[in-house]
Amino acid sequence: MKLHLLALLALLPLSQSHAAGSESALLSGINALRAQGISCAGVSRPRSAPLTWTATNSSAARLQATYMAQTGRVSHTGAGGTSPRVRAASTGVRGPNMSEIIYLNVGLNASQAVNWWRNSPVHCYALTNAAYTKAGMSIVRAGRGTAYVMVLSN
Repeated sequence: MKLHLLALLALLPLSQSHAAGSESALLSGINALRAQGISCAGVSRPRSAPLTWTATNSSAARLQATYMAQTGRVSHTGAGGTSPRVRAASTGVRGPNMSEIIYLNVGLNASQAVNWWRNSPVHCYALTNAAYTKAGMSIVRAGRGTAYVMVLSN
C-alpha cells in the first residue's frame, strides 16, 4: 500500500495548480489561532504552541487534496478507499495521534478556509489541540475546485 500511495504522489498531473505560498499562509493562520487561545463552539481553548511543518504530513495532505480537487468529493476517504491514517502512515507520519482536516470550495483563499475551520467546532478543536505539534498542508486547484487539507500529528 505504501508504494502505491507514494507512486500516486509521483504521478500527479502537472496541469493542476499547487499553491505552496498559500500553504505557508494556511499554517501561519492556524498558528496565530493557537497562539491566541480561542473559543470553539463556546468552549475556551487554551493557548498552544505553534505547529511545526513537516514534509511527511504535507505529503499525506497532498494525496487527499489532489483526490478531492480532481473528484469534487469532500471526504476523508481517499483514492482506493484509503483512510487518513493509512495515507499518513504511507508517507512516514508517525505518532499515536493524527487528524486530517479538509475543505473544498471554489473561489476561497487560505484565510477564508482557516475562518471556516475556526467556525466548525470539530475542526476548531483539532486545530487548537495542544497534543498536535506537527502539521503539513496542501492546497490543490483542479477541475472540481480548490481543496484545502491539513494533516496534524505529534
